[in-house]
Amino acid sequence: MKKCLTILFAGLLFSSVTGVQAAPVSGYNQFVASLDSILEVSMPVADEQLIAARLPVQPNGQAARVLVIAGNMLGQPVVWGGASPSQGFDCSGLVQYVYRQAGINLPRTADLQFLVGRTVLPAALQPGDLIYFTTYEPGASHVGIYIGDSKFIHTSFSKGVVAIGDMRDNYFVQRYYGAKRVL
Repeated sequence: MKKCLTILFAGLLFSSVTGVQAAPVSGYNQFVASLDSILEVSMPVADEQLIAARLPVQPNGQAARVLVIAGNMLGQPVVWGGASPSQGFDCSGLVQYVYRQAGINLPRTADLQFLVGRTVLPAALQPGDLIYFTTYEPGASHVGIYIGDSKFIHTSFSKGVVAIGDMRDNYFVQRYYGAKRVL
């Protein structure tokens, strides 16, 4: 990210109405130093306003609560069989925990969670819907919480943490199984 910001802002520094000009070395060094200080500031943990600002649709009620709770789980460790922040999470444990915190009881495993709720077509997905994929076994074997713009919160075994996935990634496109609305 630092490299991208440097390139972006360096382009602004080096351009002018009459053409490209070299910036003084000391000005460039000051610019890079100021970028370093900006990027070293730590970001706050996800909160309701930050998550809501990133969503294409502004959910209300339980959906908003689910998204805030799920957003606060980002970065938690992925552990097979885990179902709480203290243990870590697997996919269905994350979904069960988040929805339970929002007052909705769901079964423990992805295949059983898939049996709950109304089927939703991909074009009709709304934040808070559950999306399912076929991964290590046939049927619904991975689940995530849709947050909008083809993105979802899930347990990423490749990253080792709860993360945001993209339904447009080839891996997920090939394994999409279906979606359900339980809210």
